[in-house]
Amino acid sequence: MRIVVSEPHCPKSVQGFSYDPEPNRSFDRLVCETESFAKKLNALKTARSDRGFVVRVSEDDMDSDEDVESAQEEEEDYSQICTCDDLYLSDDEFDHELEYMMDKMDLAENDHQTKTKEDIKNQVSVVEKEIMNEIETSRSALARVEKYRENRREVERRLDLQYKRKVAEALDTHMSAVQREHEIKSQIEERIIRSEEAQEEAKKRERANQEEKIRQEKGEKEVIERVSVVALALEKHRLKKLEELEAMNQELKSRLNQDFRSFERSIGRSIRQITGVKDTVDAKINEIVKVFKDPRCPLSISIAAFAKRMVSCRQNPFACSYIIGYVTSKFPQAMDILLAEFHKACIYTVPNHDVNSVWDSEAYERLDSTMRLYGALVQTDIRGGNATNIHGIEHGWAWLARFFNNISAINIATVTALNAFLQTAGFGLHQRYKSQFVKVMNVEPEGRTMKTSLLSTEFTAVLDQQNNNQHYQRNDYIDCY
Repeated sequence: MRIVVSEPHCPKSVQGFSYDPEPNRSFDRLVCETESFAKKLNALKTARSDRGFVVRVSEDDMDSDEDVESAQEEEEDYSQICTCDDLYLSDDEFDHELEYMMDKMDLAENDHQTKTKEDIKNQVSVVEKEIMNEIETSRSALARVEKYRENRREVERRLDLQYKRKVAEALDTHMSAVQREHEIKSQIEERIIRSEEAQEEAKKRERANQEEKIRQEKGEKEVIERVSVVALALEKHRLKKLEELEAMNQELKSRLNQDFRSFERSIGRSIRQITGVKDTVDAKINEIVKVFKDPRCPLSISIAAFAKRMVSCRQNPFACSYIIGYVTSKFPQAMDILLAEFHKACIYTVPNHDVNSVWDSEAYERLDSTMRLYGALVQTDIRGGNATNIHGIEHGWAWLARFFNNISAINIATVTALNAFLQTAGFGLHQRYKSQFVKVMNVEPEGRTMKTSLLSTEFTAVLDQQNNNQHYQRNDYIDCY
């Protein structure tokens, strides 16, 4: 609130009464002091009317003119209210003069009060206006402050909502990350558990496979030993039959005293004239069967001549094998004699191997031609009529298994025998046994164990080419029938 300071045009104090308002006083206090001053002034008038007017001048005030002048200067304001000359007045004059002075003083006092009141009113109105302005200013300021406060509250509310939203999003993101982490951990743990279970299951299967492999190896070893024994027994049995047949033929020749060489030459001539033409093969089959059925020549002599000359034949192995298959289907007893001749001509037809054998170029040629003919024989499939190959592809598969299981060394002889056999029998074995045949060809025998492939790398390319050639030759030959 604004402070009002009033300066009246009168002495500061008269008879102990002060007209000078205190600074920083309020309006209410000023009114209160004015009323108090009026009361004191009325009391003073009452007191002065009861007693006479006495003017006293102290001796100290009259000591010097300088002191009078200074006193007059100090009390200059008072001289306007009350001035007395150094005159002697009577009581009436004094009363009259006092009354006149009192009236004059009352008029001055009234004028002064009126002027003071007007000034006070003016100042009060100014103060009221200023107060109202201050109030309006304060109200507008308060309104602005309140509006600013509301704006700040709205901004803070929005910021708080935004902050809460961000906190919620961050919390949601964190919870999602934690959930994903838990899921990942659970998946990892589950994978670890499954992996451990799979490893344990794999170990169990591996142990079971090893045990089964050991049992199979034992069984295979027993089978191999048994098969080897069977093969050797069959070889001995066939060779024994051949010896008995030769002995019986010698006895017949000596007992009958006849020359059967014409029949033997007829069989040999028919075999030498075998070609891959259908009519020729049919004619040679008829000639050989006719000799076999000729009553003038014992069947044993015809069989012995047929087996010996057929095994030594080195041309057209597929045509010869077809003739062998057809003739032996009509005369089954000739097959053992023929196989015995194969065993005598080449021990690899058993199969068997003699590490002490010495091989020359002619022996290798004979080995190659014999194994080609034997391979062609086991894969021959006679179509039409009532003829059947009694030494078919299953015997070739058995021979291949025996060869890999019984061979004790890899040398030129074993490689030549295997190569010649596969060149004629490989296509039929693959057609019959497919993936098993491929697996067998991807191993190499080492004693009675199997190791990494050497035979396949050496012979696969040649085998493919030969099989293609055999396929075309065999199809061309079979189409003739």
